[in-house]
Amino acid sequence: MNYPDNVQNYFQMLEQWMKYFGFSPLGVESNWLFDKSFVRDRVEATKFSKVNCFSFIKYENEPYNSAKFEQFSKESFNYAYKFRQGNPLGFGGMLVVYPCLIVQKATQEQIDFLGRYVNKHFAANEFPSLAELSTGNLYCYPRTPMWGALYYDGYRKESRDFFSPNAWKRISGK
Repeated sequence: MNYPDNVQNYFQMLEQWMKYFGFSPLGVESNWLFDKSFVRDRVEATKFSKVNCFSFIKYENEPYNSAKFEQFSKESFNYAYKFRQGNPLGFGGMLVVYPCLIVQKATQEQIDFLGRYVNKHFAANEFPSLAELSTGNLYCYPRTPMWGALYYDGYRKESRDFFSPNAWKRISGK
């Protein structure tokens, strides 16, 4: 796929930042589901587990409606679930999946979708987000469900740090 220059620049920066955060490329070809994919496995004491963390990034030049955005998120989770390795989920193993849709300009429908979409999994989390290139903003689920009280602030912070050009500027001090 031929990407606009700002998307190519975003992907170049993304690869550097994902490396900074301890991710490596997943090692599979881009496909209909994603343009870029990354994985990080590490033991996290706060989660009492070895955490398999996957990021799937998709650029879309045409607006994704809610149903298509939900499909992207669910399919990203299912894809990661097939690739994860280690202990069973909930028994020393945990899965976190960050599907991120990249757009030039976010639509209100997309932002509203992220404000209500929470998909519950056992010892796993699916945390979709939307990076808006025109502003550098990142949109994600803004609230914390009762059952996610221990982790959701961290997921929001990680998602912003991983995918938001504004966060990259803040982190690098520029």
